[in-house]
Amino acid sequence: MKDKECACPIFRVLEKMGLRWNPEKEEIKEAKKQRWRAKIGESYCYVRIPLDEIFLNEENFDKTDNYLWESGNYFRTIDEAQKYADEFKRMLQGRTLDKEE
Repeated sequence: MKDKECACPIFRVLEKMGLRWNPEKEEIKEAKKQRWRAKIGESYCYVRIPLDEIFLNEENFDKTDNYLWESGNYFRTIDEAQKYADEFKRMLQGRTLDKEE
């Protein structure tokens, strides 16, 4: 949503309802679900290799923050990041693709 649209109360209400205005078609549509992203200055967590290291980082919308968010390695809490790190380790330890002929 454009900054100008965000300033209008009706667009904020639509956004809270999970909807958005499509100006090209002049219709209200269901908004695509977006993964959570911290606001500037807020903290988020990410997993670093080796997979037992969880780091807390401050969102600045820089190259690193964008890369982590786009890759999916971006979490609200340490517990959430740890859950995914544990699952990824489990998947790697049980991998079988390299054993196929």
